[in-house]
Amino acid sequence: MRVALVTPAFPPSIGGVEDHVSQLATHLIATGIDVEVFSGSRRSEAPQTPYTPDPIVHRYRAWRTTAVSVSPRLLIRTMHLDKTFDIVHVHSYHASSAVTALTGLRRPVVFTPHFHGSGHTRSTRMLHTLYRKFSRSLFASSSAVICVSDAELELVHTYFPGLDTDMTVIPNGVDATTVRAAVPYPDESATLVFHGRLEPYKRVDRIIEAMVELPDTIQLVVVGEGSARNALAASSARLGLGNRVQFPGRLDTSGVHRWLRTADVSISLSEHEAFGIAPLESAAAGSRIILSDIPAHREIVRRFLGAEAILIPPTAGATSIARAIARQLSAGLADEVFLPDWTSVAAATADVYRRVLERAVAARVVEE
Repeated sequence: MRVALVTPAFPPSIGGVEDHVSQLATHLIATGIDVEVFSGSRRSEAPQTPYTPDPIVHRYRAWRTTAVSVSPRLLIRTMHLDKTFDIVHVHSYHASSAVTALTGLRRPVVFTPHFHGSGHTRSTRMLHTLYRKFSRSLFASSSAVICVSDAELELVHTYFPGLDTDMTVIPNGVDATTVRAAVPYPDESATLVFHGRLEPYKRVDRIIEAMVELPDTIQLVVVGEGSARNALAASSARLGLGNRVQFPGRLDTSGVHRWLRTADVSISLSEHEAFGIAPLESAAAGSRIILSDIPAHREIVRRFLGAEAILIPPTAGATSIARAIARQLSAGLADEVFLPDWTSVAAATADVYRRVLERAVAARVVEE
C-alpha cells in the first residue's frame, strides 16, 4: 500500500499535528506501508526529522498564523498526486492544504481534521465562520474521517450536523518508552512545566500570574515558541518573577523529554484542544497533571489519567490555579498510567485505509 500524508507542518516544527503525522508516518512504515509526506514549511526549518526510519518528506513554503496555515504550492501539488498513491490522508482542517480532501470525489481520501471548532480571537472566529460555508464539503467528500477523540467527533457533528461520512475515533499515541528513558535535569527546585505552542488561547499568561501566589522555591519552565512568547516574558518580568520563570524556547525532542522528566507538575490551561498529546507525554514522564476543564481534557482524564490529574474551570483565577499547583506538588510521585501507543494507532489507521480501499474496489465492480 502506498500512502501520501498531507500536513500543514512537520518536524522540526513543533505541535500536536506535527508530532501526530511524524509518529504515524514512522509506525506505518514499520508495518510495511510505503509513506511519503507532503508538508508546509518555513524557511527556518531544517529538512530533517528526529524520528527513524525517516519517510520521504516533500516541503513547500508556508505562511502560518494562529488561525491557519497557507501554502499554495503544497495545495497545488497535493491536488494533483499521481494514481500510484492508494490513499491520500489529509491532516488539519485549519490549513489551506485541507482543501486536498476534495480530491475524495475522485480517489480514496482519509481526513483527520484535528478540529478545534471556531477561532480563538474575534477576527479568527469571523474567518472560520466564512470558511464553514464551504468546508462541510471537506468532510462529505472524504472516504473516511478519523477524529482523535470523542470530544472532537462531537464537535464536528455540532458544527456539521447530518454528515453520513464513515467516521472513526483513534486517540493519539504516546512514545512512553522514549519519554521515560530521558534523564531529568539535576538539582532543579520544585518544577512546573508547560510545553506546547505559545499562543494566546493556550492561556500560559494565567499560569504566570499564579506564580506570584506560590513560594519562591517553585519554578515554571515554559517550553515552546509562538506569537505570545514576548508578551509572556514581559508579563513575567513585570510581575517580578525573575529567573523563577524560564523560557528555553523551542527544544528538540530529547530536550522536551528531559524537562518532562524533571517536572513535578505539568499544566495546560488551553481554551481549545482536539485531544491533548502534551498532557499524556507529561503523564508518561511521571509528573502530576493540571488541565483546563474542557471536553478534550475531560476525556483524557476519564480514559487515561484518572486521579493523577486535576481539572480546573477555564475561568479560574490566579488564586485557584495556585492552589491546584500547590495541591499537586504536595501529592508526591504520580502512579504509572496506561497510555495508548503509536504502534496501535498506526494499526488502527491502516485498518481504516484497508476498509476505504475495499469500498473503492466494490464501487468499481458495481460501476462495471
